[in-house]
Amino acid sequence: MRHALRYTVLLLGIGTTMAIGWPVGAQGLTQQAIGFYLTVIGKPTVVHVGQPAAMPVKLRESVYFKDVIETQADSRAKALFDDDSILTVGENSRVEVSEYIYDPANNQRSSVLRMIQGKARALVGKLFAGLGSKFEVHTPTAVAAARGTYFVVWIEEKASRKMGLNEIGTVRPVSVQGPEVAELQAGGTGVANIGSSGNVAFTSGGKTVEVPPGSYAFAPPGMPPFAPVIITPTAPPGVTGAIASTEVPDVPQPESPSQVVTALGQGVVPLVGAGGPIIAPPPPVLPGLTPPSPISGAGISAIINTPGINLLCGVVRVCQAECPSCAE
Repeated sequence: MRHALRYTVLLLGIGTTMAIGWPVGAQGLTQQAIGFYLTVIGKPTVVHVGQPAAMPVKLRESVYFKDVIETQADSRAKALFDDDSILTVGENSRVEVSEYIYDPANNQRSSVLRMIQGKARALVGKLFAGLGSKFEVHTPTAVAAARGTYFVVWIEEKASRKMGLNEIGTVRPVSVQGPEVAELQAGGTGVANIGSSGNVAFTSGGKTVEVPPGSYAFAPPGMPPFAPVIITPTAPPGVTGAIASTEVPDVPQPESPSQVVTALGQGVVPLVGAGGPIIAPPPPVLPGLTPPSPISGAGISAIINTPGINLLCGVVRVCQAECPSCAE
């Protein structure tokens, strides 16, 4: 990890090392970052603790503990944290970094994101086995806990179409037997697991269901989640909309020839006019490191190739190279 643990506080009686970030002037502490913004679209804003005035989010600026990130229509923001997790805040959303503990020496990471409204996605590529390690997104009525996967959480703004015994399967509360008919109620929480591995533990109304890769689940306010359903083109608009509206590609960064050669593992910069370099394949991703494709924002297309899932063809236009079965 390229970011060092910059600032630690020993919690007396607990012995936990906590990496926290505060902006300059907040409670007299030195500015410390816990991540930075990879991509900024539109005009998202952030409120730092101790500085109530909202500030524009800028590319490559730092993220701090207790930051509240807010977006409006047509604005989004993607941030990379020191533990290699990635948060994307969709439009018309408000998310607070309410807890951030990162202690690589003890294999510990505890992150809690509090989403007040809107939608967000998170890539949690690394697993931490240290005591108390977790990665959770909290909404006013539910909790989504990731276990090494890529997922979207949203708060339903308005009721969506009803679901029951139909082409996408039986949808009913886990505590109810029989073909109950339900709908995506306004104020409820939805979770879509768009990763290729790892489950999301989705808790609401005192009940928890495991949402596997390529599936989604929904919980009306105060009620248990419905049984998970496979994501298909016929999924409710709230599901497909949350996935599509949180997909944000990284902003390409210019690189010098030397940087490109170094990144590819080449030892010598080719001479100008030599006909171009022979580029070797990039080195494989080492175990434990975040793979590059999800970082690049491959959200909807990231799980098109999940076995048994023909994801969202016809819902969101993708090129034939990404989805050969989709006709133009």
